[in-house]
Amino acid sequence: MRSRARRLRSRQDQNSGDQAMHDPHRAAPRRRDILALGAAALAPFAAINARAQDTFPVAGRPIRIVIPAPPGGPADILARAIANHLAPLLDNVAIIVESRPGGASVPAALAVARAPADGHTIMLGLNTTHTQVPHMFSKPPFDPFAEFTPITQVYRSGSVLVAHPSVPVNDLKELVAWSKTQPDAVPAGSPSPGTNGHFYIEMLNQAGARLNHIPYKGSADAMRDLLGGFTKLQFDALVTSLPHIQSGKLKALAVTGTTRIKQLPNVATAREQGFPALDITGWMGFFGPANLPPATLDKLNKSIVAVLRKPELRAQFEPQGVDFTGTTPGEFATLVRNDHEVWGRIIKQTGIKLDQ
Repeated sequence: MRSRARRLRSRQDQNSGDQAMHDPHRAAPRRRDILALGAAALAPFAAINARAQDTFPVAGRPIRIVIPAPPGGPADILARAIANHLAPLLDNVAIIVESRPGGASVPAALAVARAPADGHTIMLGLNTTHTQVPHMFSKPPFDPFAEFTPITQVYRSGSVLVAHPSVPVNDLKELVAWSKTQPDAVPAGSPSPGTNGHFYIEMLNQAGARLNHIPYKGSADAMRDLLGGFTKLQFDALVTSLPHIQSGKLKALAVTGTTRIKQLPNVATAREQGFPALDITGWMGFFGPANLPPATLDKLNKSIVAVLRKPELRAQFEPQGVDFTGTTPGEFATLVRNDHEVWGRIIKQTGIKLDQ
């Protein structure tokens, strides 16, 4: 009898276990206990991971500054100067300037947009990239707002229309009149399709000039052919054109923007010469991938702006017509949107497309 009773209790215990396995309500407390223990065990590692994501820069990892221009040009020179001053403010991490020229700045922009949003890949971009290029494709290659985080504007600067000494004109009105008398359209270079220089040329054509746009892969290549007389005109940054103007190898016909450039006080603005459409100035600024962590964005912004305030950097670039600004991310975002709208209207009027 006692043996039979033990067998009965054993069968009852087994049935109770089977019911617990098949009854979620009875099994749930046990699973919740296991999950709670697992979560408690993983909590310290989650906290460490969160702190790692908040850390910027990460020790031992370089920061890449991508520029949509070749080595040796104005963007490269400026990026390297900023990098030298920026590294000590960012724990002395290595800062690498990576040139990705050509393609209307699309390759450079995509390299940054597709990078991890950790602050270790940023772009020193021209206004062209975010305010002009998206309008020039039937299907924009990137979204200038959804795929990027504005960090700060670096500078704004007008361009200089320089001409080879063989061109027998001294201002814009004379240029337009002379170009109409030539058997062929006057070759005018630009650093790349879709740049400010390209648009200024097309805007002069709309005003009556006969210019043939010749695109290059960067300002340095375009300047070399202008100095050699293969092209006759070019809208250029003062940083690269001023030495040639001062030496007499080139002559300045006009400057863009609303005010004269103090280094060329005798060169009238395009507006003063009757071409107000060329009032728009160019700029450069830093962008990161979308969704930069707020702490990382704040550190990048404050560090870069501090660099732009350095007297030695200003002494190096301001004599070349570079007007350093340094803005908050919000101010820069507003500027980008406003210029995006302005250039959108201009591009629609000129009909320039890069994918036709």
